[in-house]
Amino acid sequence: MKSMALVLSGFACAVSVGAMAATGLPAEHQAGSVSYVTGGVSDDEAAAFKAMKGSYPLAIELDRRQADGARAEFTADANVKVIDRNGGVVLDAKADGPFMLVKLAPGQYRVQATLNGRMLEKAVTVGAGGHAQATLAFPAEGR
Repeated sequence: MKSMALVLSGFACAVSVGAMAATGLPAEHQAGSVSYVTGGVSDDEAAAFKAMKGSYPLAIELDRRQADGARAEFTADANVKVIDRNGGVVLDAKADGPFMLVKLAPGQYRVQATLNGRMLEKAVTVGAGGHAQATLAFPAEGR
């Protein structure tokens, strides 16, 4: 029985690694009824996130912008919250890169991101079978 559990455990790990290799995305995380994946620091990983964002109901992108609105750089380490229309926090997680792809139920949400003490917020509506995008642009350092 113990060897069967080890075999199944090993199989589950292999499937997880295989899924990551197939999509190029890091492993998904679970937070209650919401699952998400975050990252995109390397060029290859960023390309994978951009390619897969249509497969998730909500795509969040975090970056820094210059005063003229031009993208200065992607950012990481923001704390991201997704809040439902009743004020319930359905996701509260640290972004491991500039992208976060989220699987959640259709509905109206507020996406909040906090970085270096500054909080930004964007309202989004995730439709049934649809896709929503929230891009949160922090001012570039020193601005």
